[in-house]
Amino acid sequence: MKLSVLKKASWIKRSNDAEPQPKSKKHTLLDPDVLRQIGHLELLTQRVVDGFLTGKHRSTHKGGCFEFAQHRPYTAGDEIRLIDWHVFAKSDRYYIKQFEEETNLQAMMVVDASGSMKYSGSTISKFDYARLAAACLSRLVLRQRDSVGLTLIDQSIRKFIPPRSSATHLQSLLSTLLNEETSGMTSLSTSLHELGRRMKRKGMILLFSDCFEELEPLTQALHHLRLRGHEILIFQTIAPEELTFKFDKMSKFECLEEDNLILDVDPHAVRKGYLKRLNEFQTQLQRRAVEMGCEYFQLNTGSELGTVLAQYLSRRNAGIKV
Repeated sequence: MKLSVLKKASWIKRSNDAEPQPKSKKHTLLDPDVLRQIGHLELLTQRVVDGFLTGKHRSTHKGGCFEFAQHRPYTAGDEIRLIDWHVFAKSDRYYIKQFEEETNLQAMMVVDASGSMKYSGSTISKFDYARLAAACLSRLVLRQRDSVGLTLIDQSIRKFIPPRSSATHLQSLLSTLLNEETSGMTSLSTSLHELGRRMKRKGMILLFSDCFEELEPLTQALHHLRLRGHEILIFQTIAPEELTFKFDKMSKFECLEEDNLILDVDPHAVRKGYLKRLNEFQTQLQRRAVEMGCEYFQLNTGSELGTVLAQYLSRRNAGIKV
């Protein structure tokens, strides 16, 4: 059984001795406290993308390769050559084509929406924490005039929104994050291989997941993305109870990814073995990620998100290993 799929059935049933569940921040993905703490920072790639440095150092060259973004009404002073005459023929109105440079940073937020991410315990769920982080970092990327996309995964890719840099694009990302729920099994390796085939340009992939999957296929999928030139940031999103297993009484644990799978567990009997296996898994995951040139960072849902992200971005932009 995967490490992530254990959950006290009493929490689902809300028995009298169960501690109250924290309120979800589902409707406030752009948390003002988080934005205040990270608003002055930037998420810059540490690699060269398609021949140019990105983020605040990206190229302003003319005559390069551009990608169509959207239309906007023509205003006095706009270049005539940018008018879309096909649209004019249909609407009898002048519209300008807007493009985004293909040398800017393309960031893809990949959020695990499988059943195991539903786990909450004493904090908000791992899925809520992950989408809060993804939403706030998406706004940060757009504010620095780079493009951002969103991929929701479970056994495969559930939703895929290509990177864009327009101001209205953020609403599309937030709406998708708000309207999705956790369900189904996890297959990170399958989803990441598929993502590699869908992303046409080199970019930055930010993975928000508990990462509880067999290491060999996961490593192969990450290696596949690295060979395609993508920069990968792994944010392992995990709950405090999964790290400590501080359960005291005989309990029923219910699998969040498979129906009708319930185990009676004596926490005292399994705690030592569980923590040993978890520590070995975490160590191997981090080691393999670093060896492939990926960044690994643990997001504990019990930590204040704004503080954690601000510290992470500050250290990363200062060139300090995180």
